[in-house]
Amino acid sequence: MPRRPALPPHQPVSRATAHRSGWSDDAIRHALRTGSWQRLHRGWYLPAYDGPSLVQIAVACQSSVPRSVVSHSAAAALHGLPVLGDPRPCLTVAPAGLVTAVADAHLHRATLRGRAGTRRGIPVTSPARTILDVARERGTEAGVVAADAGLRLQQTSLDELAEVLGECRRWPGVRRAEAVLADCSGAAESPLESLSRLRIHGAGLPRPHLQTRLGDLAGRFVGRADFYWPEFGVVGEADGTAKYDTRAVLIAEKLRQESLEQLGLIVVRWGWADLARFEQVAARLRAAFARGLQQAAGRGWAELG
Repeated sequence: MPRRPALPPHQPVSRATAHRSGWSDDAIRHALRTGSWQRLHRGWYLPAYDGPSLVQIAVACQSSVPRSVVSHSAAAALHGLPVLGDPRPCLTVAPAGLVTAVADAHLHRATLRGRAGTRRGIPVTSPARTILDVARERGTEAGVVAADAGLRLQQTSLDELAEVLGECRRWPGVRRAEAVLADCSGAAESPLESLSRLRIHGAGLPRPHLQTRLGDLAGRFVGRADFYWPEFGVVGEADGTAKYDTRAVLIAEKLRQESLEQLGLIVVRWGWADLARFEQVAARLRAAFARGLQQAAGRGWAELG
């Protein structure tokens, strides 16, 4: 039996293209049965399917669906924005599109209103539209994490997010998107900081200052605080494990904390695992606030510009 011609893996091919490459219908059916090919939708296939990434699947599907764009979580990944949870590849097509379903991708029907472009040559929703789509589909926390990163990376702005929100006022999940605009901040440097800020607000704690540069009374820089409550002299630090890839980094971080505490500041730390039981962190912060009020007279630090 002659060897079938190889086709590029993870790139969609039509039935006609497969035929021109020497693949018969029987060969295609065999490839589908054995799992080496995946059917995207009628007449389109993904060869050498072995569990490609969220983006690979979405891009492969998009290539086979006319006038579609990669959207939602897959678009966020394409833009380099953090994605929470276990997202699925999504495409968006115009409401009048003829496609009814796409295997391995969730198909959304919505007007784009010019909120689409390309990323690495791939049709994709704009960062602002992507962020609000993520919020509407996956919830406020996922939306805030994406929005914080988009603002920090200057891929979008609050004004643009507000414009896009106005274009989808009556769409499903818009309340989640509205909450994103109320809670997002480009000052957050990681998803952990974004989620911590939401937990702080949810616990009814005072709103902290973000990414504050702190130093001694002579103006010498000591460190930057993820969260800072000036009225109490309390610093909050959200520690992701990525911060401590080496022993040297861990030692430097401990020295930084000691330097802040020598100024009279109180430092409270937490990590990813603490998000699930943030009431314990909130209790530690409240206790730190109380201690800070008692020793306010010994303030030996300054906020630096």
